[in-house]
Amino acid sequence: MESLTIDNLQLFILFVTPGFISLKVWTLIHPSPRMILTERIMEAIIFSSLNYLVIIWLHSLLKDSNYGIWIYFLIALILSVIYPFLLKKILLSSILKNKVNSIMPKAWDYFFHKKEPCFVLIHLKDGKVIGGFYGDNSFASSYPEENDIYLEEIWKINERGAFADKIDRTNGLLVNKDAIEYIEFFKINDKEEALKENNNQLKEGEDL
Repeated sequence: MESLTIDNLQLFILFVTPGFISLKVWTLIHPSPRMILTERIMEAIIFSSLNYLVIIWLHSLLKDSNYGIWIYFLIALILSVIYPFLLKKILLSSILKNKVNSIMPKAWDYFFHKKEPCFVLIHLKDGKVIGGFYGDNSFASSYPEENDIYLEEIWKINERGAFADKIDRTNGLLVNKDAIEYIEFFKINDKEEALKENNNQLKEGEDL
């Protein structure tokens, strides 16, 4: 009976645990709905089965080793962390990108997943406009959490709607989705170039 219990525990560790690790990693790198554990058992088994098929040859190679089972388990754990990143890369590749449904649940997640620094104009429901910079130290929530955004810098907006200057001592701003009407994004090479371009636009307006 004791042997049977140990065997069952080893089977669980080898064929189920890697799958749950893969699922956990997947939820960390990809916006995913909340699901209770029992609803994800089949997904975990699929990931574990893939893991097993890839490294099944190690089982016969290490079966006579004193630490073979632990070496096998360690490799399985490492691969279980790698699989989600590999799967996401494949699904977002140029080959499959236009042939499968988007794995991003919302347009919000699609844009902010790219992590591209940009200038932002947030149009609020009360008619006000907030200008800011979204960079490496900014943050946007992802599904299934409610949409909110943190901008690391707040910028002044002139009467022409251009970014005039960064607000002194700014430490950013948090905006909740309930206050947002829509958001505009502006590509930049770097903040200094964008500011120079806006200053040139202002000078041209003054000359006119």
